[in-house]
Amino acid sequence: MTVGRFVGGRFVDRYGRAAALCASAVVGAVGIALVILVDNQAVAAAAAVLWGIGASLGFPVALSAAGDSGDNSAARVSLAATVGYVAFLVGPPSLGHLGEQFGLRNALLVVLILVVAASFVTPAARTAHPAPSP
Repeated sequence: MTVGRFVGGRFVDRYGRAAALCASAVVGAVGIALVILVDNQAVAAAAAVLWGIGASLGFPVALSAAGDSGDNSAARVSLAATVGYVAFLVGPPSLGHLGEQFGLRNALLVVLILVVAASFVTPAARTAHPAPSP
């Protein structure tokens, strides 16, 4: 995640927020899918790296997009932060419960589905271009 945060800023500057979020989601999804599907320690280590890089930009870039989203940006940032922190608090126990019921790899399918779904909503993070003034 540290590498993703250090390199991610340049990626966001070059390609934009939406592309960075989508790329992060795809890289994270590949990492999660490898953890779920492949039973090999070396692959698991590489998958953890991919998952970490993919997860590194999601929260900070989403907060940045919420702040630049127009009127009442403070409310938008607080909503995005609240959703993120609730996910941090609710996610691990929920994953643990699902893991006890269905096995950890099957429980991770829920995370994979959510990350893939997130990749489809990344266009919402595009920077709005103001209309030219007359």
